Amino acid sequence: MTVHQPGLATRTMHKKIPVRRSRLAAASLWSGRIAVPVLVIGALLHRLELVSTPQFLVVLTLGFLLGALTAAAAVLALVSLWRRGGTGWARALRGLLYGLIALLPVFAGLYGFWRYPLLADVSTDIEAPPVLPPAGPGVPERSFDTGALQQAAYPDIVSRRFRVAPADLHAAARRVAEQSGWIITAELPPGMPDEPTRFQAEAVSLLFAFRDDVSVRILPDPVGSRLDIRSASRFAEHDLGANARRIRGFLEDLDAVLLAAFGAMEAIDDDEDVPELPPLDPNAPREEDDGPPPLPSTKPEDGGDPALSATDAPATGGEAGGIAPLPDDISEIYQDDPAPGAAQQ
Repeated sequence: MTVHQPGLATRTMHKKIPVRRSRLAAASLWSGRIAVPVLVIGALLHRLELVSTPQFLVVLTLGFLLGALTAAAAVLALVSLWRRGGTGWARALRGLLYGLIALLPVFAGLYGFWRYPLLADVSTDIEAPPVLPPAGPGVPERSFDTGALQQAAYPDIVSRRFRVAPADLHAAARRVAEQSGWIITAELPPGMPDEPTRFQAEAVSLLFAFRDDVSVRILPDPVGSRLDIRSASRFAEHDLGANARRIRGFLEDLDAVLLAAFGAMEAIDDDEDVPELPPLDPNAPREEDDGPPPLPSTKPEDGGDPALSATDAPATGGEAGGIAPLPDDISEIYQDDPAPGAAQQ
């Protein structure tokens, strides 16, 4: 629009259309910048044991809620910008990225709930599992009542038998536990080479530093040793398959350590029969013991052994088929010692 005024220059006026800015995009970016640090800082504090596990679960829930609000706000902002236009695309996309990062553990947990059975305690021996320490002060000893469910879900997790002594297997198992980063909390070291041993440890998860209890038991076995391991979560009712993965990884690492120490060695399955010696027949004839053989310093008498047959009797001179006479240097050692009276003469 052009405006004409007497005595003034002509001015042209342009109407500016206001640019629409998405407030949801800004809100999603702001909440996303809070959600991710809440989860990271909470995990670090929990790993350093500055906060307890129940307190950390509250922080974890808060971070997941912020992540969900961030993702929802970002999606709504993108839909609004697509329909009505405006600015804020970059903020909405960054907010959505932050929200998805914060919700990644939630997605992994949902997959674990769907993929793995409702177990929080796994043992190779479901009949008499190794004893675990109490989950906390004043908490009774944990029972094991999920053997049937575990056997159906993890049929490969069974006791293992090895052709090594319990003391050697204990040393190898402890080495694997230390390499895995477990903290040994109690131990019954081997006193004698064939005595049972065990140790208890604390395993820490990689992401959120949840602490689980592990118990390893080694018993003497007819083939060498029998190893059982039990892993249980302290606070969760569903381990998302973590305990089964821990036991499988431990057994694989143990096989590698034994291979490096003793060479090729295959573990014996728990249901494999051990070969036994055949029973003795009490009616079987026993071989008579003819006594010890003659000493090298004793020379047989000329009469020969009556047990020898005529064909086996020593032959004289150069008879064919007889026993050749000994050389002089060797026959001297078979000469009879002189009688005491003859020596004095």
